[in-house]
Formats: sequence, structure tokens, C-alpha cells
Amino acid sequence: MKKNLLKMAAAAVLAVSVLAVPAMAEDPEVTITYWGWDSNYTWPMMEKYHELHPNVTFEPIATEWGDMLTKVQQALASGSELPTILAMDRALIANWKQFDILEDLNDYGVDTSVYNQALIDAATTDDGKLIGLFSAACPAGIAYKRDLAKEYFGTDDPDELQAMFSTYDDYVTHGKEVAEASGGSVYLFHSGQAVAEWLYFASDVPNFEDGKINMTAKMEDVMGKLIALRDAGAVDTYQNGTPEGNATYAGKNHIFYPCPDWAITYYIEANDPDGSGNWGIIKAPVNYQHGGTAFGITTSATDEQKAAAYDYIHWCVSDQVGAEEARDVAGFITMDSTIATPEFCKRSDEEFFGGENISDLLYQEIAPNTVIPAPSAYDNDITSVRNDVAQQLMDDASMDLDAAVAAAIDELGQLVTDDTVTIE
Repeated sequence: MKKNLLKMAAAAVLAVSVLAVPAMAEDPEVTITYWGWDSNYTWPMMEKYHELHPNVTFEPIATEWGDMLTKVQQALASGSELPTILAMDRALIANWKQFDILEDLNDYGVDTSVYNQALIDAATTDDGKLIGLFSAACPAGIAYKRDLAKEYFGTDDPDELQAMFSTYDDYVTHGKEVAEASGGSVYLFHSGQAVAEWLYFASDVPNFEDGKINMTAKMEDVMGKLIALRDAGAVDTYQNGTPEGNATYAGKNHIFYPCPDWAITYYIEANDPDGSGNWGIIKAPVNYQHGGTAFGITTSATDEQKAAAYDYIHWCVSDQVGAEEARDVAGFITMDSTIATPEFCKRSDEEFFGGENISDLLYQEIAPNTVIPAPSAYDNDITSVRNDVAQQLMDDASMDLDAAVAAAIDELGQLVTDDTVTIE
């Protein structure tokens, strides 16, 4: 007997069927609704969980991360039903704290001591309420193309390159050398937006404190470094994430790419499928994390839905079978330290990186040694402005830091209309 696993609604359709096993009498039928993205991770996880718990059925609606807040606000305004589980991007986690619609996962007995503390802190409100669990830590480094590294730096060895690129100034110095040696045809990086994104997540300047947005200090930290790289001829002008920008991964004109662990699958291997063996990774001058999705449970769900939803979320992160499934289907490494041993974290795609032990680099060296600045409700607006100003800098080589900061403050002022907040 066939049974539909997942019943999609509106914009998303998922056709998945498995052999259904009759639920035991003590296991009542439960339907969990879900709003979120990343079907490459979420749909297989739901399918696997259903195989193990056939009484639990999922109804996911695919929703882009940037649309989630608006979708929830519209549902609340109209009195529409919220899903059982909400996906929350780390860039918006502070905004979700402002909604009184999420369960405190501490009430479910979660042991927060086994998780990455920075991510627990990010999802915890000022009064100690844990509104979600992150599916994974997202440690990031700098990926590089071995053939170009050997041509311009004389080596493709990650230890030797790590020594050569241990500071931001090193990137400026060697970027200028590459530009001169190649006649301006080869760059360290393909996109100013990608560089600004890396520098933003690696910055220790808090976005918001004491009622003010630290836009000047943040942009000086991020855009100052980008301008130095731009003026050295180290950064090309592609827009990040576009088809044209993604095509550069398989090209011969860009050496480095900022690389959170999820970008290995979704960007490097996807855009350079014939590049196996030609990639490596080193640490950035400052260890950082980039990205991350937390899953929370809405207070409007039924008790049965809440219990099943928590069991599913906990299974994804802190059950051996669930964590292995997340690792194997999407390359997501749980932030549960009792599971994430070096053996567990061993990636299956290290040969793509020339046999380099990128697993230990990412999960044993970088992940435990990152600091995540406290999130703010203005992070998404700041990110949007950062992206725009970074491209302006690349399109206009005469634009200096003062002009970049002024443009950033002006644009942010149009997005942030709260009179109680100061932009400095």
C-alpha cells in the first residue's frame, strides 16, 4: 500500500511515496506542518523520519528565507493558521525573538550544554527562552584552486598557503602581485559582494548596542578591507550568486572563494563538477561562521503536534540516525558535541579537495573557535545595505570609504524607520 509522505501546498510540490507501516494504537496519527526552505535537506529528513515514525506525516510549504517574516506577519494579521515548525535563518533570529509565537525548547528538556554555545546564545531571548535549535554549525574558511595557487604562489600546499595568507594585509599584498603578474586578468576573488559577506561575518563589531546601530564602525571594518583589496586589483566585479558569478568556479581567473561548509556542496562541487582534486581550503585570518538555520515550534500547535515536532527536531540534531542522515544527504554536521566526533565529521568528499583533511579543519579547528556577534533585529537590513554598497564600490573604483559609509547610512536610514533607534 502506497502512502503520500509529504503533501505540498501552494508554491511547492513534492511527490514522494513510501511503503506505509500501520501505526500502533498507542501512536496517534499526527500531521506536522512546516514553512521553510532548503528542500535538499528538509524533504529527505522528513522522509526518513516518517519511515521510522509512520504515524507522523509532514505537510511542508516551501518558503524562501527572506519571505518568512512577511509570511508570518500576514498570517498573524489575517488570523490564518501558523505551521507547526518554522525555519529561521540566523540573520533574522533576533527578529523572531520579537514574536511571541514560539515555544521555549527548554521546557522540553533539551540539554543545551552539548551544543555549540554561540548558536544556543543566538537563539536565546534576553529572558532565557530558547526559541529554536540550529540544525548545524556553519564553519567557514577560504577555498582555493590548486592549479592557480601553484602558478602564482609556487605551492598548492594548504599549510604553506596558510602561512602566506594569515592576515588581511597578506591578501592585499599577494593580490597586487597576482594582478601584476597576470596583467590584470587573474584575481584573488570573483566578487566584491562575496568578499564583503565574508568580512561581515568575520567582523567583531556589534551591529547594535545601547539603542544604536553601529553602521559607521561596521562599514569601516568591512568596506575598508574591501577597498584595500579592490585597489590592489585583487577583486573582480561579478555579482555574488548570479549565474555569471557561479560560472567562475570552473574558470581560470579567480583563485580564492570564501567558503562556509555548505558552499562546498551547493557552490563549489555544483559549479565545478570536473574540478575534483583541484580545490583546497585554508582558514581565514579570523575564524568565522556563515549561515545557519534554526527550527522552532509555534505555540499555536496542538500538544500532540508540539511533542512530535520536538522529537523530529531533536532527532535531526541529537539522534545518531538523524544526524547521520543530515550529514549524508546534505553535508550538515550536527552541533551536538556528543555526536560530532572527528570520525563522525569525516566528509566523504575530501578527494575533491585533493585528499586534504578539510573535515578536521572545519569542524575541529574552526567551528569550536568562532565567536558570533550578538544578533540584532536590524541584521537583515544591514546585510541588504552591505550587499548594495559592496557592488557600488566595485562598479565605481573612485568611491572611497567615506562615500561608502555615507551611502550605507543613507540607505539604512530608509529601511529603519524606528525613531527610537539611532544610526551612527
